[in-house]
Amino acid sequence: MLRIEFQIQLSGISSRIVDIDDQVGSVEIDNALPVAGDSVFLFLTAQFDSDVSEKELAEKLSDIRIVDMSKAEVNQHTYYLGVIAPLSDASVLSILTENQAIPHRIVGQNAHLDVVASVRDWNHLKEVASTIEDEHGSLELVGTTQTETIGYPLGGNKIKQSMSGKLSDKQLEVLETAYKMGYFKVPQEVTAEEIAGELDISRSTLSERLRRVEHNFCELLFGAQE
Repeated sequence: MLRIEFQIQLSGISSRIVDIDDQVGSVEIDNALPVAGDSVFLFLTAQFDSDVSEKELAEKLSDIRIVDMSKAEVNQHTYYLGVIAPLSDASVLSILTENQAIPHRIVGQNAHLDVVASVRDWNHLKEVASTIEDEHGSLELVGTTQTETIGYPLGGNKIKQSMSGKLSDKQLEVLETAYKMGYFKVPQEVTAEEIAGELDISRSTLSERLRRVEHNFCELLFGAQE
């Protein structure tokens, strides 16, 4: 298997939501289900810089039916949306699945769609890339990695989706930085002091945020289930 990451011009549902307000941080397609006809049920995570109402979205996306809309518990400008939209709003997802590529992540941000998917090999990559370019124009290949496992398909990483609404932006920053710097490897590749220095925070602040992250993980795994 070959894990690929690429960028194309912003399009589909992500582009339409960004067009509503240029302060939209990102729009991620979490999952999708087919609907009869030329429609698709899309589950989205949208990050805004301020509050937005369901009525406002519905008025500006007149051909999209909002079935469900809720706020994240911590990141109050992050919204979870369930919508029924024209199939064209999920064109990249459709192209990937129709060409037997496995989508892992589709995020609209910074005027691009950032896509992570898995293909069989280099020949399969060429076929998929050619089809996407025919529909969306130029494609920029950001990276490729050989992998023995398929990994999570789109919508399969439930822990990540759940945690994204339970951690603050600062907690997510600490967790991601610690992970990327090798703090959780055995043996550790970096000290807590080095991470604190990278983030320009005190050692005690780093420790507190990491403890809160650990608490939220345990609550998700062992706490009461809704």
